[in-house]
Amino acid sequence: MKKSKTKNTILSIAAICAAIVVVYFAIANIPKSEENVVMTETAKELAQNFDVSYPSTPREVMKHYAQITKCFYMEDTTEDQIEELARMMRKLFDDELLATQTEDEYIRALKAEILQYREASKIVSSFAVSSSTDVRYSDNEYGNLATMLLTLNMRENGRINQVREEFLLRQDQDGHWKILGWQLSE
Repeated sequence: MKKSKTKNTILSIAAICAAIVVVYFAIANIPKSEENVVMTETAKELAQNFDVSYPSTPREVMKHYAQITKCFYMEDTTEDQIEELARMMRKLFDDELLATQTEDEYIRALKAEILQYREASKIVSSFAVSSSTDVRYSDNEYGNLATMLLTLNMRENGRINQVREEFLLRQDQDGHWKILGWQLSE
């Protein structure tokens, strides 16, 4: 009887140990979650789909415009990514602005500008978009308009230069705010 109890105890301990080993290997082989994947700023912006989820306010449109602009000038942004970003950028433009340049002309001019910036080691280090309370709205024969400022901080040779631009956006028939144009601000 004593041998039987000892034998059962040993078998129970062996079964528990075997279960622990099986559970350990099962947990160790679970694929790691994708939360650990680090996306570049360019990849994050390219993950946006303006056809499905267009920015809802002029300020949100300008944030995307500024982020795409920043991505254009990053050293690790590839030529293919620049072309994809350029197509995304054009989705933020009003039809009237789009009519001034074909997509190919826009991409060609953009690539030339990016090359100049890279040769000068010039990048957009950060940006600031007007606060929601600083957006000026108006309504006239051209439609619903919004005017706001964007400040781009350009780093070149260790110095930061600010470029301030005033943007004009117009609401289209779908209620989307589109960039109609911009100019340097004083």
